[in-house]
Amino acid sequence: MSFPLTINLYTVFFGLLAFIALVAAYEVVTNRLITHAAFFLALVFVAIAGIFLMLGAEFLAVTQVLVYAGAVTVMIIFAIMMSQAGEVKIEECGRPPFTRRLWMRLVSSQWGLLPLVFALAFALAMFGVYARASWPVRMLLADRVGPATPNTSLVGAQLFSTYAIPFEVASVVLLVALVGAIVLTGKEDKS
Repeated sequence: MSFPLTINLYTVFFGLLAFIALVAAYEVVTNRLITHAAFFLALVFVAIAGIFLMLGAEFLAVTQVLVYAGAVTVMIIFAIMMSQAGEVKIEECGRPPFTRRLWMRLVSSQWGLLPLVFALAFALAMFGVYARASWPVRMLLADRVGPATPNTSLVGAQLFSTYAIPFEVASVVLLVALVGAIVLTGKEDKS
């Protein structure tokens, strides 16, 4: 099975953004300093926003940057700083270089090659989907509304018509989580 893949600027940028996202995601789960892991998480969010931008989903790209790369990452960093735990380190000794850490994890019995094989198979499958599709992909609603309708209008129309109740349920769940976080982190008065 061969994929009709033409190497153009979009393909190069997609590969670059995907590579940045994968390396940063690897650093999120393997970095010894938790604050550095949070900053790598922000880099993953920005790379994914770049992929959304390439797909013609400008609204999702802006939302990804504002909500995830901005608010969620800042919230995680504040939670780390307010927990008064300091830096969480796995080992106090010096950290080996990235390539040595990668090689040690690939040959270790804990990580092994099986997760890497599955990740590569998934990446190849996604690259095949990317190669076969005509980009940018538009929503199916665009056929009914018309091709000149902006992407943000289509998202808004779907959000407040078809997905109004799930949207409201999600906002109530987020509100409950926010109140729960405030209650859990509040200082108890010992009087």
